[in-house]
Amino acid sequence: MKLFDTHSHLAGEDLKEKAFDLIDLAEKSQVHGLSFIAADEASLKNCQNLCEQARVRYPHLNFIWSAGIHPHDAKSLSPSLRDLVEKGAQSANAIGETGLDFFYDYSERDIQDSAFRFHIQLAKKLSKPLVIHCRNSAKEILETLDGEKIKEHSDPGILHCFAENDEMAKAFLDRGLHISFSGILTFKNANSLRETAKWIPLDRLLIETDAPYLAPVPNRGKENQPAFVLNTFETLAAIRPEKREVLADQLWQNSCKLFKVT
Repeated sequence: MKLFDTHSHLAGEDLKEKAFDLIDLAEKSQVHGLSFIAADEASLKNCQNLCEQARVRYPHLNFIWSAGIHPHDAKSLSPSLRDLVEKGAQSANAIGETGLDFFYDYSERDIQDSAFRFHIQLAKKLSKPLVIHCRNSAKEILETLDGEKIKEHSDPGILHCFAENDEMAKAFLDRGLHISFSGILTFKNANSLRETAKWIPLDRLLIETDAPYLAPVPNRGKENQPAFVLNTFETLAAIRPEKREVLADQLWQNSCKLFKVT
């Protein structure tokens, strides 16, 4: 069995110094695909370098990286930083992390919207998947995706760390997005989310850690790491109709196809 952690911040401030140690631990937990997702200027600069080092050091594993600025840091998206994102996007596997966060509102909403549209347009131009963050903003994200004609994009991308309801899941699927479940799926109070996870089409399903955040049960409250995606997989496998091996294989195929890795 091979698992793919489609969203972790291995190049972020909290994990970059121990990224290779975490990769070693992940491999022992059958995680053969790992991600370096950019969120701010510092991690954007680190993502490609660390990903390329990992590919040399672990040629038997799959690694992907993204270029983008998180909505929390949308206010920092100056013309020079936009240039940096555009430059990185040429060789990145995905565009993001982008989206809208109307829970914290660390950046003003109109600034978040402008940054989100910039990432969408870049992803469409380069035919690369988006990595979308959604917090208290599902309706607005759908409106922005429609306004930017996301359905014209052959591989729109991922609604990462999905925590919405059935109606929103259907709406994002209708726009061509994949749905990715994080450690939240394992939480005791996530019954409605587990009900949603039961019916998501198998070919549109992904799993992730969002490390270092949102560690799954039984490690909830600890610093998250890619190895823990196995816990999320086990929860998903327990509620899905497919056999465990079939589910694992399709999750792997979905990840590799979306990120264009073999």
